[in-house]
Parts: sequence; structure tokens; C-alpha cells
Amino acid sequence: MDTSSLFVEQGAGDPIVFVHGSYATPSTWKKLMERLAPTHHCIAIRLPGHGGLPDPRDFDAPTIETELAVLEAVVRARTDRPIHLVGHSYGGVVALAQALKGNLPLAELTLFEPVATWVLDAVGDAPMQAQVHTFLKRYRHDAAQGVPDACGQVIDFWGGANDFAALPPHIQQTMATMVGNNLRHWDICTRADHTEADLRRLSVPTRLVCGTRSNDVAHAIVDHLHRLLPHNRRWEIEGASHGLVTSHADACWQVMQQPVSPTQPGT
Repeated sequence: MDTSSLFVEQGAGDPIVFVHGSYATPSTWKKLMERLAPTHHCIAIRLPGHGGLPDPRDFDAPTIETELAVLEAVVRARTDRPIHLVGHSYGGVVALAQALKGNLPLAELTLFEPVATWVLDAVGDAPMQAQVHTFLKRYRHDAAQGVPDACGQVIDFWGGANDFAALPPHIQQTMATMVGNNLRHWDICTRADHTEADLRRLSVPTRLVCGTRSNDVAHAIVDHLHRLLPHNRRWEIEGASHGLVTSHADACWQVMQQPVSPTQPGT
């Protein structure tokens, strides 16, 4: 696989690999990479259908293996050292899936509000499952009907009302062209390919991070992972919502400097 268009990178040192979310690009990580590049080799993956890349070819039967193939190819091409894998939103789903797959050497895992709604199914969290179901029923319907700015429903669901309206118009317009890719991501996020037992066996040291302003579903996913993963630490970033890696980059950078300890709770 030619990986030249699949990533951006800067810096030198221990490798950190970043995976952006749905409706996003590697620019999600610009502020964090600027802080980390003086001491780390920062590699930001570009996911299929994002940042000018062609759409994935698996819309009829979506599988996260499409994203994992990109991630694995880039990592093997750019470093032979264990990586610190970082994911935000859907990128957190990809990063968690890679850790569970276990075929890349991971030194650490940091998940910023992973939208792994399959975790709710795996643990039987009926109230949060109902919230996701209600949201998705409306979103899928509106997307199918071509409702303008249906993409904004996703932004506001995870981040809070009016988050989409606050985005620059050119970003809103770009997002509106990516609804099909986002629906594919939802198909993957809601499919429970793993179990509680799989999560309990995941020994990679993991940071779990969410914002205090994010919705109940995002908090529930992080809380369940905090309970199940054997070596993790949880943080909340004050005043942040789902876009925390850009809006609160300094606080996210500070979290990434902290050690992971299973006996010391995050703050």
C-alpha cells in the first residue's frame, strides 16, 4: 500500500500516532502535535473519505478493518518502535479496535471521548442504548430525506446544542458532503464485535478523557471502559465538550504527560 497520502508527520523521538474522528481531518491534532513534536515523532493518520482521500469501498458491508489496514500500513512504514496510539471520537473507536486486535506494538493508549457505542451493548446499559437509538432513528431519517445540515445533529449530539452553528461556514459545508461516511461510522460504532471479557483482557496502559460539558452517552462509554480496562486512568477536562482536543489542547497535552496508574484515579 502506498502510504504517502495517508498521514502527516512532524518531530522526532518516541512515536505518537493520532487518529482523527468523523467529519474531521489530521488538522484536528495540529495544536497537540505542535506541543509534542519537540520531543516526539508525531504521525497523524488520514482516514478514508476524509481530507481529500477517496471514499472507502465497503459501504455495503462496513468494517473497521478498512481503517485498521490504513493505520497498520502507516505505522509499519514510519516506525519500528512501540507507539503511543491516540484517538478522538470515531478515531477513539479505531484506536480501541487496534488495541483489541493486538497486532501492533502499543506502549500506551489515549482515548479522547471514544464514541464506541458498542460498549453500551456489551455491558447492557439500556438507558444509554435508548438515547443512542432515539438519536440515530431521527438522524438516519433526516439524512435519507436530504435534510439540510443533518450532519449538525451529530455535532450537537456529542458536543452540545449550538456547537455546529458555531463552526465556520466553510467547515459546515464540507461536513455536509460527508454524511454518508459518518453513517458508515455509526454502523461500525454500534456493532458489538467485542465483549466485556475482551475489554478486561486489554492490558495496554490507557488514558480515558472526556469533557465536563459532554453528553451523558460519552461519559457512560468512558465510565464503562474505566471500570473494565485493567490498567487505565480517567480524566475530565473542565469546561470542555466533544471537541476538547482542539478547544482545550493545553489541558489535553497535560493529560498526555501524566502516567497511567490503575490505583490512582484521574481528576
